[in-house]
Order: sequence, then C-alpha cells, then structure tokens
Amino acid sequence: MFEPYLGLPARVPEAQFELAMNISPDDPERARLQQLGWRVVDPHRVARTPSAYRRYMASGLGEFTAIKGVDVAWQTGWVSDRAAAFLALGRPVITEDTGATRYLPSESGFRFIRNFDEAEGAVKEVLRDWPRLSKQARACAVEVFDSAKNLRKILGL
Repeated sequence: MFEPYLGLPARVPEAQFELAMNISPDDPERARLQQLGWRVVDPHRVARTPSAYRRYMASGLGEFTAIKGVDVAWQTGWVSDRAAAFLALGRPVITEDTGATRYLPSESGFRFIRNFDEAEGAVKEVLRDWPRLSKQARACAVEVFDSAKNLRKILGL
C-alpha cells in the first residue's frame, strides 16, 4: 500500500509531500512520517467544509496516492473520486496502476506507477512539465468524468 512510497520526499526533495491523516499529535507514526519528510495535516481542518476541501486540493500541484492491493492485483480500472476532483482542478494524479488506462484518453493527466522508481520519475515529471499535465488533467475530467455527460449515457439520452 503506502509504505513502499514513504521514501519519496528524500528522493525528490524539491517536491513537498503532505498527508491529510487523522493521527494524534503524540502518535509515534506521525513523528516517523515527519522524519521521512512528510507534512501531516488534520483532515478535519482541511476538509471541514466543501469549499475548504476544494481550496485544500487546489493548493497542491497534484495528487499522489497508493491504491488498495486488490484493485492493483485484479486490474479493475478503479480510480478514486478524489482523483477525478484533482483532475477537474487541473491537477495531475500519480497513482498505482489499476488498469484504468484502457478507459482513459492517452493524455489524461494521470501517471500510473507500479513501483517506487516509477513514482519518483512521475513526481519529477509533474514538477518539470506541470503546465502540460495540468491541461491534460482538466481535459480528461471534462471528457471522462463530467456527470451530465455520463448520466445521459447511463440513461440512454
């Protein structure tokens, strides 16, 4: 899951990595994450209202996330609603490969990874080529995740 990627801040020090995680200030895991270079924020603070959550997501260059093992192993094509929200904000998404590329445009704003080295490369690519990936992310959100378009398809309208 997430453990294999905890060394990313040390390998890409020019990036800022942050976790919105409900963890006590005195939990030793918080200290370990911070020592590894992760900033830990309270999710109840950054997502207390829909507008606060939107501002929080928009404040980042993109999203990095690990996926539950079954979706990766079974190649279900699953992507999170949070990833779609990041794309709608023009933020690229780095996530583990679930087989979703077969459902997405070739230039989707997603960077699918299978291991730590690919994650490092994807982070560096986002930092290096953010304007292009941002445009791809927004275009993908409009093309693939637009609720009105999808509802019309589902209803056969």
